[in-house]
Amino acid sequence: MAEFNPVLVKELRSRMRGARAFVLLTVYLLILSGVALLFYTAIADISATDLNSGRTIGKSMFFLIGAVALVEVCIITPALTAGSIAGEKERQSYDLLIASLLSPWQIVWGKLAAALSFALLLILAIVPLMSLAFLFGGVSLTEVLIALAGLVTTALFYASIGVFWSAAMRTTLGANSLALGTVILMLLGIPFIAVMFSLIFGREVSPEWINSATFKLASGVFLYLHPFIALQASEMQILSGDSAFYTRVPLGPDVSGGSLFVPSPWLVYVLLALLCSAVLIVVTMRMLRPVQDGPRRVRASDLRDTKSTS
Repeated sequence: MAEFNPVLVKELRSRMRGARAFVLLTVYLLILSGVALLFYTAIADISATDLNSGRTIGKSMFFLIGAVALVEVCIITPALTAGSIAGEKERQSYDLLIASLLSPWQIVWGKLAAALSFALLLILAIVPLMSLAFLFGGVSLTEVLIALAGLVTTALFYASIGVFWSAAMRTTLGANSLALGTVILMLLGIPFIAVMFSLIFGREVSPEWINSATFKLASGVFLYLHPFIALQASEMQILSGDSAFYTRVPLGPDVSGGSLFVPSPWLVYVLLALLCSAVLIVVTMRMLRPVQDGPRRVRASDLRDTKSTS
């Protein structure tokens, strides 16, 4: 609870009381609203004569709002946590925080939960914009819930990356740079490696191995660590008529070889992201220790020497 974690209370007060939170939320919603308005104006003029274009407009607007919101979450969330612990080092209050009665879990969770509360506020703020798609049709409640689950999981995963680099680095600038660099490297590196693999080894790998269950599962675990790929694959699966929670992977090139039920791509992404977040949090907790070359800490012998000289 909040009253048992003073770090969480302090971070929430400092984050929510200032004008920075309201300005960031306003800019966030203005970007989303402006993009949605421009898109609707453009597509409405194109499909003005089509009487059945409502479902297409609704689904396209839902995809656009979800994609823009996911991009903003990927950029904003690691920046919210990158300065949480590194800022304590710059203010020379890090050693006092470590020497307090708070456990490493309380410190990390307080910093992380305060940033996630603001990230969840940003995610909940886009629900009214997503609901506009229901006015046109073509979007189900399951798709909206999957999109929100992907946004929340991404916020937790990338916030954990920010906290990790904040504990590893000594300055806020360095933590911000490495956190955003890690996020960009993941978002661009995963599809780049997939494309390069298909171009280099696509002709050399046999079709039997490509169609095998081992290759499909391994490639799925790698590709579905990317939020855009996982959510897009889940949407294509729903559009094809499959279940939103599981899919079938053939065990061989022939259908007669049987099939294996595996979780849907968005569920794979959620599980992998939660696992990576847990690992990053545990590693961050182990890195919390006094700074060796920081300000000199007062010892009991120093206090006795001071009293004797006075």
